[in-house]
Amino acid sequence: MAVINNLDNKVHTHLAELHAFDAASRLGSLTKAAEQLNITQPALSQKIKRLESFVGEPLFLRQNRGVKLTPTGKALFEATHTNLQSLRDIFENIEGRKSTKQVRISTDFAFAGHWLVPRLANLRNDLQGLDIQVFTSQTPNNPLTFQSDLIISLKRSPPPDTRNHILFEEEVFAICSPRFLMEYGPFENADDISDKPLLDLTASPDVGWHNWESWLEQQGVTKCPQTTAVGLSNYSLVIQAAIRDQGLALGWKGLIEEQLEQKELVIACPQSVQSDRAYCLQLREGASPHVKKVYNWIKANSIQR
Repeated sequence: MAVINNLDNKVHTHLAELHAFDAASRLGSLTKAAEQLNITQPALSQKIKRLESFVGEPLFLRQNRGVKLTPTGKALFEATHTNLQSLRDIFENIEGRKSTKQVRISTDFAFAGHWLVPRLANLRNDLQGLDIQVFTSQTPNNPLTFQSDLIISLKRSPPPDTRNHILFEEEVFAICSPRFLMEYGPFENADDISDKPLLDLTASPDVGWHNWESWLEQQGVTKCPQTTAVGLSNYSLVIQAAIRDQGLALGWKGLIEEQLEQKELVIACPQSVQSDRAYCLQLREGASPHVKKVYNWIKANSIQR
């Protein structure tokens, strides 16, 4: 471990040299690289020499018309260029958002489709002049999350603070269309549901969404459902299938209110499953004033104030 930490420290001390090396590698010229970095050519040459001393091998072949990468130099360039470019892109993106009043919101498909998008018109009307960007993914810790100003995710409820707000706690119901309830119901408890056509959300296990097996198990139903009508990987598809009388689905509090109010769906039985998780709104540290406005707007329009 000490060896690894020592190597990390050495790499960190050579970040400026790596930046100079990247420029010279891309441009094929020490002169052009020095001009781009706004330093003198001797200063850039010294950075390259220090990096070569650290690596222990030459990184460039000096030629009359510039420099050419050695095999070691080529390997180092391939390893460093992508990461340095990613950093450039992120910093440019941050600066661009500051100047254009852009607000990036990262969330999952279900929350975006059933809570956020239906309210976007009101959000834009109340906070005019902002460029709202919504990015969706079911994969935790995806790259878009790290570039977002606001993150909305289903996770264990965090301790309350000024940058985390619980929108609504997790509660999951059995739901179906009124016609399906008339044909197959009534359902007094979970046992009455387990042998009926079920619509399942086939999300990745690391996402942590309930499926019918876990929901029924928490209701004390030990027999595994055998009559699942279909498995769907997108929550919006599950809801659409339920509205079209194709089976029972699981409905999350906060995501199905519109369908319940419009009588497209009904709660099939009185039992529900609650947990210590919640849909949480997270504000990035150092957020701009217009990002904070969106954060406060979403808080004010959530179920749990």
